[in-house]
Amino acid sequence: MKIGRNDPCHCGSGRKYKHCHYEEDAAAELKAFKEAAEKSAQEAEKAASEEAESSGADRSEKRTGRSDSSQRTGRGPIPGGNAKAGGNSPRTAPRATRGAQRGG
Repeated sequence: MKIGRNDPCHCGSGRKYKHCHYEEDAAAELKAFKEAAEKSAQEAEKAASEEAESSGADRSEKRTGRSDSSQRTGRGPIPGGNAKAGGNSPRTAPRATRGAQRGG
């Protein structure tokens, strides 16, 4: 169970945890998370490089990360894509103002 900030400190000083060892413990926990993240990133990079070496892909696939058959041909919008992000909005003309809608 984790110690609450307002609980007595685990060192036995009688002070609240937030005033005694909270900052030290938080810094140690952050350091441990950073080390674990670095180790994980290094392992993922190593696995990716080993996979690239073991595959029989040619240079273009290694450079682009995909084969020629999976590249987009430029034929229309991507199905299910965001219309605003792709610039393929169904409304091309700007919207009429209130005065123009009322006929004035």
